[in-house]
Amino acid sequence: MAKYGVILKLSSGGDAIEEADVPLIVDALDLEEVFKTLEEDMEIQVELEDFASQNYGELEFDAWKPIKIFQFTLTENDDIDEDNEPTVVWEI
Repeated sequence: MAKYGVILKLSSGGDAIEEADVPLIVDALDLEEVFKTLEEDMEIQVELEDFASQNYGELEFDAWKPIKIFQFTLTENDDIDEDNEPTVVWEI
């Protein structure tokens, strides 16, 4: 399993919230599974709400979309290798 970093843009009423870019780490087999997880995993909304309240206060949003996805290099223990820069694998 690989680890992907995803930058999500939050929006409200169809309008992007300029300051609201949220980083998220997703475990997935491939890029297709990352997109599927972003669409179907309801736990992501809870994570986004927590991040938004901690970093932006009373920020209301009703949607999110990925704007950048990168793949981390992993160590032998499947941890993120902090010595290697992640590789961008998808970007708007």
